[in-house]
Amino acid sequence: MGNEMALRFQRLIALCTEDYLIRYANKGLYNRALKDMEKGITVNYAWGRDNVTCTLSDGTVCTLTDSIERFDCSCPSDKICKHVLIGLLYAAHHGVGEEEAAASTAAVDEDRGQTADQAADTSEETEESPAVSSVQPTCAPIGKESETKASPKLDFSWLLEREIAELIAPFQAAKVEEAAFRLRYQEELTVSEGSLLVVRMNRSGVEVAFTESPDVSRALCAVPGADGEMYKLEALLRYRASRGRQDQDALARQLTPVAAPPELLQQFRESVDVLLRGGLARLPRSFAARFELLAIAARSGGLPNLEREARGIHGELELFFARHVRFSVKALLGRLSRAALMVEALERDIAPARKAQLAGRFRSRYYTVPRLDLYGLGAEPWETRSGYRGITYYFYCAEDGGIYTYAQARPAYYEGAAFDYMQHYQERTPWKPDLTLRTASASMLSMRSIKVNDEGRLSAGGSPSVSLLDRPAVGDFDFGSLRVDSCAKLSAEGGGIRLFGGKQRQLKLIRASAVQGCVYDYRQQALQLQVVDAAGDPLELLLPYQANWGTALNRLESGRGLPGEGEFYIFAAVEPSGIYPISFLQGTAQLSLKLDLQS
Repeated sequence: MGNEMALRFQRLIALCTEDYLIRYANKGLYNRALKDMEKGITVNYAWGRDNVTCTLSDGTVCTLTDSIERFDCSCPSDKICKHVLIGLLYAAHHGVGEEEAAASTAAVDEDRGQTADQAADTSEETEESPAVSSVQPTCAPIGKESETKASPKLDFSWLLEREIAELIAPFQAAKVEEAAFRLRYQEELTVSEGSLLVVRMNRSGVEVAFTESPDVSRALCAVPGADGEMYKLEALLRYRASRGRQDQDALARQLTPVAAPPELLQQFRESVDVLLRGGLARLPRSFAARFELLAIAARSGGLPNLEREARGIHGELELFFARHVRFSVKALLGRLSRAALMVEALERDIAPARKAQLAGRFRSRYYTVPRLDLYGLGAEPWETRSGYRGITYYFYCAEDGGIYTYAQARPAYYEGAAFDYMQHYQERTPWKPDLTLRTASASMLSMRSIKVNDEGRLSAGGSPSVSLLDRPAVGDFDFGSLRVDSCAKLSAEGGGIRLFGGKQRQLKLIRASAVQGCVYDYRQQALQLQVVDAAGDPLELLLPYQANWGTALNRLESGRGLPGEGEFYIFAAVEPSGIYPISFLQGTAQLSLKLDLQS
């Protein structure tokens, strides 16, 4: 029995490279174990059936097994300690157990030889000679040299061959969803395989080491706590993706199951049909309450997007019955169309990810992204019909080609409530106390551990680390598809088409060479700016008049705030009704038109 344990112990010793032990313990414990051995500490070994008792010369007693994760030590530590490391390192340096392991291997070889001889004798008595070759040992013979002098060949195929649902089972669904969200950001991997399969995510600088044991939660990561668990999941998903495994649909089924109640969808369809067939003229006022009840049912059924549409239809009907000036037939028809098409799509057998997207979420979820480098594009003030005011700050990320935003918003319809745009524009950022939002909107930011949602909104929460990078000139930075070099091309493309018709608002960075004119159009009540690109193609920009921005428009009309000579860029919103500039960028400088010129 002791010989068998010695053989298994030798296999563990062969795995215990410096990297292996340091990852299971730490560099300090490893060095202390080596130093104690240099001072002359010795170890005596007693072999048992399933363990080996190591008695150190300082009186400490450790009980080791064939796994580094199962041990016991007489010292007070409840984690792996230097005594366990000494027991492993001393055995490796002094060849402890090699004779016992060799004896066990020889016994196994002798048994297998006898089995082969018996099989050969049996084959002579039969007519079918292939029977000899069909008798194979259950595992390859383990020679002394391969077991004690070289690391055994380990099998990490479970990382790719097992189903993703089985691998992520130990983790909470919210953690898996956050790890899957991180996959949209590029990450270069360095994979090395030895006693551990180590996946290094170069951009975040984190290493995760997977063991031969098919359990992701037992992987090793130097980052402690919940963040370490997140990196284990991220490394698993990235490694599988780098080897061609497509887990998106499987993850969607695990994370966002949607089961729309058929009765609720039928009620939605019937209510929309009644409204469209009968029209508004003869519609009883009580009919609006039906959509309020449908909104409540949609919330109970886990369909937040349908709930929002139902409440929106109810609100439009209330405006109609009140003969309110804000009532819009176009808005009502749009909501009815969206609700009808959403119901039809939810009734179909579509991919789980698409169905989850249609259902939506009651509350936007924010996920921690290890690193974002953001180029500030400017700030835009706004006011909604419902009485909210705010400022949206725009940033561009070259890594994923996405626009990220941060918004300040306050309701201004309460008595005495107000939103001072300039005061909020000068506020400190929630991420870095010595950085104002005005400065951030015109800077190059490097954010670590920042929370982001699916729509690219930056969270004010968490504890991100933010630093300012050298901001490259706007013409030298890669803005991908956001940048438009020709005004003619922009006019031809226009905005993207929505599902329900019409062109949607798009954000573009337009390259221009000069501003040729700036006049106020009294008919449109807007300031018109005529710009041209390098080819001489013209483009008209519109800045609608609002009392809040009267000073900014007057300054632009008088020529102040316009870009200097040379090439410049216009960050603008492209809408069906026109192109509305948000900021001018030239070199490393930037001007948010309404906010910077109003102050």
